Amino acid sequence: MNLRRSKQAVVQGLSDEARADSYPHPYPSGWYRLLDSRELRSGELRYIECLGRQLVLWRTEDGTANVMSSFCPHLGSNLALGCVIGDRIQCAFHGWQFTGDGRVAHVPYSEHVPQGVLTAPFPVQELHGQLFMYHDSCLEKPNLDEAPPYPVPSIPEVDQGTFVYRGAYDAGRVKMNIVEFAENSVDKAHFSRVHGQMRFPWTQVKVPGVKIEHDTDWYVDPDIDWKMYFVDKAMLTVFGRRIQKAGASAVISFFGPGSVVKFRFTVPKLGEIEMYQTHLPVGPLELQVNFRWFADRRLPRLLVWYVIGNWISQWERDISIWENKIYQQSPRLSRDDGPIFKLRDWYQQFIPKDHPSG
Repeated sequence: MNLRRSKQAVVQGLSDEARADSYPHPYPSGWYRLLDSRELRSGELRYIECLGRQLVLWRTEDGTANVMSSFCPHLGSNLALGCVIGDRIQCAFHGWQFTGDGRVAHVPYSEHVPQGVLTAPFPVQELHGQLFMYHDSCLEKPNLDEAPPYPVPSIPEVDQGTFVYRGAYDAGRVKMNIVEFAENSVDKAHFSRVHGQMRFPWTQVKVPGVKIEHDTDWYVDPDIDWKMYFVDKAMLTVFGRRIQKAGASAVISFFGPGSVVKFRFTVPKLGEIEMYQTHLPVGPLELQVNFRWFADRRLPRLLVWYVIGNWISQWERDISIWENKIYQQSPRLSRDDGPIFKLRDWYQQFIPKDHPSG
């Protein structure tokens, strides 16, 4: 599946610098999807830039994935140019070898091996075919002795075998700050205007006479600080008449700032679909967006394709707005707007307090 669309700014002369300065810290604390697990085979390594960091991803020969700062603490060579030897990564410049916890294990020309953690390692978790890394926006060097505050959320039905993999979609990069997706969930006023028209799945082609009515809700988990929910009950109308049996609902769970979001779609009397939507900031105003979904074995593939395609068509509707807006620090709201200030208060836990826009 390849959805064609332009991501170019439509407002001529609007610079990224002008937009970026208005936003909160671009790299909030949370779990981030780096790639599919299958993209990093045993003994392989690769270089990636994201979250304001330069990283090397490598997998030991026995299959353990590691992520650490990419430049050798010795004299600065990029470790991604090296190789994997057993359970170590070896620098191409002088042959220093490091273990996954960032410590020097071997210096080929010396018995005096520097002690301590010399290249910053990051917590890693692999789940349902994806490789995730935990990033703490308040720490320049992470500490593997301290576990992240929460794990990457799993799908119990996948582990139990009642849900199966049904597809993935690489949506490419969108020029926006990650806070926008979280804030979008409480902006209930935009749903009828931006998402009120039915589209053919995976396209922006309108379905004539078919509208979508949205009944939305938002709330923070009462027991878990870093988790919030957005609920959307959608009802179709055809030439103004409600079609009761054509409705569907979605419960959207944010785990952290919006880096990992899970969608639970319920098709009445037929079954459920669970989808990951992940956002990886590769720059202050650039997100890599990926989707991966699983469904009840009983659901027909065509129906799953239809439900996911409808969501992604609607998600596409926001992109031109996200890519051409600024972040209003003190917005003037109507009493009928959603709980935007409550969302912003919740979001503060993921960003440094000393950031100028935080």
